[in-house]
Amino acid sequence: MAADEEAGAKKPFGKKLSSGKLLVDDPGWLGPLNALVWASPNSMLYIMLVVGTIVWYIIKNSGRSTGSFLGAALVELLLSTDNICLFHQIFEHFRVPREVRPGLLFVGTPFMMLMRYLLFFAMKGIYESIRPMMFAIGLFCAYQGGIVLWLTMTGQSEDEEDFDAESSGVVMWFKKIMGDRLMTKYKGSAFWVVMDGVAKFTPMFLVLIAVEITDVAFCVDGVSTIFMVDHEHISTIFIGDIVAAVMVRALYPQLAGTVELFPDLNYAVAVVLLLVGGDMCAGVLGYDLPPGILALSMAVLFALGMISSVLRGVCRVAEAKKDEATANAEEHQQSYGAVGK
Repeated sequence: MAADEEAGAKKPFGKKLSSGKLLVDDPGWLGPLNALVWASPNSMLYIMLVVGTIVWYIIKNSGRSTGSFLGAALVELLLSTDNICLFHQIFEHFRVPREVRPGLLFVGTPFMMLMRYLLFFAMKGIYESIRPMMFAIGLFCAYQGGIVLWLTMTGQSEDEEDFDAESSGVVMWFKKIMGDRLMTKYKGSAFWVVMDGVAKFTPMFLVLIAVEITDVAFCVDGVSTIFMVDHEHISTIFIGDIVAAVMVRALYPQLAGTVELFPDLNYAVAVVLLLVGGDMCAGVLGYDLPPGILALSMAVLFALGMISSVLRGVCRVAEAKKDEATANAEEHQQSYGAVGK
């Protein structure tokens, strides 16, 4: 009986905290970037803040409208902060290790910039015609929100120790098509590896495709809203939109780490996904929520999730500090042993 009670008390902590182990001997070329973000989660955000300030200064000195730049950046920030919740759920669906997620987002940045360029300059007259694609993405968001809510409420969690993507129906569907050319286990941040002279794709390749497909819908939504704010200073608002979009991606490490330490934030992620999905579907029918509503909802829900985690005693900050201290002690011991030899 006591053993059962103890097991029940530990149930919320069944999923192990990320350890950074996949950063060791990472065969992928994104390894150094992931290692930098793992060591300093705020590093990319600081870099983007500096870049954004420099761009603003250049625009100001060139005589362009800084108001258009800041306005586009603000609208993009308001629209995109909830998008990272969907990115987070895509990573969870494919069981992508948290250590290698930042690099995956940034490797897709050139494609994201290209899509925004086409929407701003080459497709100004037809971007409305591809908005229906958002309905399917909205349904996916709502579905994933429902899944997260159900799993969290029932206390179900999967063991991610082996980081195997076989539980993903998408991966197994592509596995039937590609056969042995597609692996179901991750190899660090590598998109493919060469084994016995044959190049084989890892699930990271499929995750990248999924992220960029959903980002196309977000581009359509963001660009259409920004055009309502300002449609005269196209080049300036394009630059502001790009800076803000990359800055939002730089925020992801904070989101992932916070959700891991405060389990009740999964409720917040679920509700945000439901709201985003509903908003995207309603937008196709001509009923759009004000840009700031979703961002405000996300802030309130995340605050409630963190407070709830602390009040219910499931906050894992102390556990994370203990794990970090243990890892540092082991590293120090190994270094001391190497010097002794």
